[in-house]
Amino acid sequence: MQIRRFYVKKIIKVIAIITVLLIGVLSIHSFSSKKVSLHPEKIKVALRAVGDKLLRDTNDYTSLVLPVKELSDYIFELSFQKKISIDPEALVDIIDAEFKKRGFPQNYITEVIHCATKEVSYSYEMLGHIQENEIPCLERKLPVNCYTIKIIISEDNIPTLYSAINNKYTLSIVALLFILITGTTLLNRKQQKDKIQGISSDFIVLGTLLFYPDQQKLCKDQTEISLTVKESELLTILVQYSNQIVKRELLTKRVWEDNGVIVGRSLDMFISKLRKKLSEDSEVNIVNIHGVGYRLELPSKK
Repeated sequence: MQIRRFYVKKIIKVIAIITVLLIGVLSIHSFSSKKVSLHPEKIKVALRAVGDKLLRDTNDYTSLVLPVKELSDYIFELSFQKKISIDPEALVDIIDAEFKKRGFPQNYITEVIHCATKEVSYSYEMLGHIQENEIPCLERKLPVNCYTIKIIISEDNIPTLYSAINNKYTLSIVALLFILITGTTLLNRKQQKDKIQGISSDFIVLGTLLFYPDQQKLCKDQTEISLTVKESELLTILVQYSNQIVKRELLTKRVWEDNGVIVGRSLDMFISKLRKKLSEDSEVNIVNIHGVGYRLELPSKK
């Protein structure tokens, strides 16, 4: 029963560790997955909304926002049916609001390109939250002209474990996870040590067997072998004189006669049972010295 309880506890601990690990991984994933969804069609919908708001900002409610083009991976182009005036401050705020609302990346470059010259009329780079960026020339409005707006999303925004760990909330969860795993591991080691020592340091090594006189048992690996009181007393005496002959008279006197018990063949019977229990280690044996007594033979220490 003790061995069964030991394994049940061990299984429960393993399940607990796995559960904690899963919670940690899912927490990290939840933070990172909220940051970005780089499906091209979703990016295009967001940029059309940006274009619509830019037109409305100039009181243009009739001209069209042309289809958003995906020039290459993570590079998109927004264009308009008619000429437009670009207010940099409005441009920055509108793109930032749309990207945040949809959980898009916060690292990107915006370029306003003159249709005829293909030169960049205005550009800025966004790194993280808008409050953390110094964006130039916000008050210098671009005159009415034909412009396209190019959005270049940094490929570094693809969620990774490293970027998720940079999140202070995720870092807290990882720290808690580390503490839980470390604590569980230390507890497991202590319990394993206690198991080996029988929750007591009073044991005697008999080859590959551990003999616990006070607890009346033998242990080998995770197996426990119970001993009777008399078997434990006999083995204790034999251990005291290991690899030496112990006379029958000494054994019977100390185990039986000193306790007021008269013994006939009981000694031989108990020795026979004890020999079977010690057979878990083939190098540990009780040898019968005919007419004299018994000798406990133990393997030599290497």
